[in-house]
Amino acid sequence: MKNILSGFCVKLVPVLVAGILFSACGDDKPLTNKVDFDRKAMLTNWIDNIMLPAFENFNTEATALQVSANDFSDDANLQTLQDQFVKTYTAFQQIKAFEIGPSEDVSLRASINTYPADAAKIDNNIQNEVSDISSASNLTARGFPAMDYLLYSSSVDLNDPKAQAYLKLLANDISALASSIYTNWQNERASFIAASGTDLGSSLGQMVNAINKDYEIVKNAKIGFPAGKKTLGKPYPETCEAYYSGHSIDLAITNIEAIHKFFQGYSFDGNLKGSSLEDYIIELGTTTDNEQLDVVINTQFTAAVTALEKITTPLSDAVINDADAVSDAYLTIQQNVRYLKVDMPSAMGVLITYQDNDGD
Repeated sequence: MKNILSGFCVKLVPVLVAGILFSACGDDKPLTNKVDFDRKAMLTNWIDNIMLPAFENFNTEATALQVSANDFSDDANLQTLQDQFVKTYTAFQQIKAFEIGPSEDVSLRASINTYPADAAKIDNNIQNEVSDISSASNLTARGFPAMDYLLYSSSVDLNDPKAQAYLKLLANDISALASSIYTNWQNERASFIAASGTDLGSSLGQMVNAINKDYEIVKNAKIGFPAGKKTLGKPYPETCEAYYSGHSIDLAITNIEAIHKFFQGYSFDGNLKGSSLEDYIIELGTTTDNEQLDVVINTQFTAAVTALEKITTPLSDAVINDADAVSDAYLTIQQNVRYLKVDMPSAMGVLITYQDNDGD
């Protein structure tokens, strides 16, 4: 089985934008990025009110996970550790879309969320008392998927001192990455705001690419591959994120909601709405299919979450026994790809430089 990296299968290719694409959409308003929009204000809102607080929260939860794992001794406090694992995994979903700069430097998603976990490799590492999991060969034996296996699989004996040592190793690894990334993002604040253009190297260009890439990871890796959308209809339930704990759908919903809030410019705590991508395309007066683009995008985000909420069993079960609901969720998520990946970037003059390997 080919491992499903958190970045799924992407490659750098240019995407045609502006005139060619929109000549096929005769009902859409011509798009231009020539408006007096304060991009620095938007970048400031992103870094100060959304990104840094989200990275801080992830660091806090990861530290708590490290403490809980290192305090673990037997089944008596297993539930406490499992609860903190879910909280930390959820916090990760709120920052994983921001994979540029310090996050990209360490390949954050791949480093701690490559799934499915390789149970045989993890078991081998445990028995051999492996203490260094930093190499690429251990991507499927570290991070959240590996902890998910240790904490929830019936085949793991957590009373085994070797298994406990590996559990602590995993938690320490996640916490160390969370801490370093948070520190590095604090140091990058000024340069992030200063890069206020629309070119590929700008903060806007990088972030528009990053959130699109992550949204397609939800579509493809989280839902599509387990549901058989990439394998001629054959489902692979064992490739679900959080396969052992059964939290796949909750994590996918949190992931989409985080991207939606970012699009709208809401602060991490939800108490402030600042300058945003939504405001930018409103200022541009962008429409698609005779509707305001911001309205269409918001509607599709909401529809995607609603469709996922209709899956009431673990995704690994639903891809077999509730395939219609899973397929509906996949298609609903997919509908927003055009608006986020084509219409919005084109309006802003931002070039999308990746493409998933199966089309949209």
